[in-house]
Amino acid sequence: MKKLNIGVLGYGFVQSTFHMPCYKEIEEANVVAIGGRRREAAEKFAESWGVKKIYSGEDFIEKLCANSEIEVVDTGLPNFLHKKAAIIASESGKSVVCEKPLARNVNEAKDMLNAVEKVGRIHCYAENQVFIPQVTKAKELIENGVIGKVFWIRSREAHSGPHSDWFWNPESAGGGVLMDMGCHSVEVARYLIGKKPKEAFAWGATLVHTDKTKAEDNSIALMRYEENGLSQSENSWAARGGLDIRIEVYGSEGTMFIDLTRETGIRVFTVAPEEQVRYVVEKADVKKGWMYPVWREHETYGYLFELKHFVSCILKGEKPIETFKDGYIVNCMLDSCYKSIRSKRWEPIILNTL
Repeated sequence: MKKLNIGVLGYGFVQSTFHMPCYKEIEEANVVAIGGRRREAAEKFAESWGVKKIYSGEDFIEKLCANSEIEVVDTGLPNFLHKKAAIIASESGKSVVCEKPLARNVNEAKDMLNAVEKVGRIHCYAENQVFIPQVTKAKELIENGVIGKVFWIRSREAHSGPHSDWFWNPESAGGGVLMDMGCHSVEVARYLIGKKPKEAFAWGATLVHTDKTKAEDNSIALMRYEENGLSQSENSWAARGGLDIRIEVYGSEGTMFIDLTRETGIRVFTVAPEEQVRYVVEKADVKKGWMYPVWREHETYGYLFELKHFVSCILKGEKPIETFKDGYIVNCMLDSCYKSIRSKRWEPIILNTL
């Protein structure tokens, strides 16, 4: 069996909780190196996953991408490093997987798309929600006409705040919750509605975390599509009660509801000490009382199916479902949303390279 040699950039939450558990279960995946700025953290992470090669220091990206053994680079770094990693990896002849959002803005996203298309390597935009099993089934039902013509989609993702401090800085992240979580919600809606987005209207404000950020911690984004479809995406860094992911699809002949985090199939009540309870579910605000654990988060949230698909596409030389072009479209949509927040009116979504 052909194995795909993977170099992983980053050792934070998304890599440790989602990507690495997936690679351990994908038979064709072979993680051969870890790259990160801090040597000690990279060594600890690599040791925990049985990876022997480590690249660290300010030039860890360059060093990992120079390894001729590596065929694909998986980027799970802060947003401000996505462009650098994608360009260096592609210029080094690697295929690239980039965690969402693709970039901090349209200009960065366009540069990344141009870079990967120039060298002709496979490029994968890691938007996991498109690969959630319930979303996959919903797409199948829509395409089979089960609910008629889709005219409205409501998507929501909310929790009480990001995992790392850099998210709070809009310069580093590219924005606030609209960028961090809105990229999920607008893309899963676009995927399901299956039309070209035409214009955006958005609201965003800092309602709770005024001591931590100047970016918006709550947002709502409306997108108008060809043939008069509408998507409504709600996102929050200030919603208590754990991670909340919901999707509603309204068609001319039916309706669908997806609820990943409040209907997990298991409820647990505990008063045990928190150190005994340990990790239960992403963004659990407390570890006492009633909780709703998610079974195999890396699978439930679509990461396993996403990375299986990417590995298969790279090995076969096939185009993935989500590419940098899709990530670029997401950045176009979000840039129009930020313009709308400032102008307080509908703003056109301009897809310059498509």
